[in-house]
Amino acid sequence: MDNDTAQAPRRLGLESSQTRTRFIDAAEEVLRDEGMPELTARQVAARAGLKTQLLYYYFRTMDDLILAVVRRVNERRLARFDEALAGPEPLRALWELNSDPSGAALASELTSIAIHREPIRAEIVRSAQEFRAMQIAAVTRLLPARFGGDGSAAGIVMIAVALARMIVSEAALGLTDGHREALAIVDKTLSNLSDLI
Repeated sequence: MDNDTAQAPRRLGLESSQTRTRFIDAAEEVLRDEGMPELTARQVAARAGLKTQLLYYYFRTMDDLILAVVRRVNERRLARFDEALAGPEPLRALWELNSDPSGAALASELTSIAIHREPIRAEIVRSAQEFRAMQIAAVTRLLPARFGGDGSAAGIVMIAVALARMIVSEAALGLTDGHREALAIVDKTLSNLSDLI
């Protein structure tokens, strides 16, 4: 067959398959527990308790598997976002969502991969922009006009997200100088804003 002849797309397993889910679970675990260097088809299949060849029945490439992990992480984040907004203290819940250290290792590994793989970078950027816009819209709605109007909600979200990520990243390294004081300021600010809502 010459190079100009298009090949028929390879048939893939169903997205709703439990086997596919096991591969995504396993890839997420490998990334979180062992890091990007250990993320191989063989390692993921072993963690899932399945054959390596079966992985390629459900995913064309390892990048497709990684994209499935990214999408799952985003789905969880959006579900937590909805829960935060429905709670009694939505601003505090949004802060807690952004400062939760439980996903830090996985997020760090996915970011490392994204630096070298354009499809993963594009998906992470797209979903981050979408999530940032949702947070800005929520903060605009939640804050009294004198705090969230005039476009300052975007700045508030950016400062809160950056501070939350910095605290999580530094704490993971064991660097906590100033964290207690910064968290006290955040807590006081959130309490004051909650009183105004």
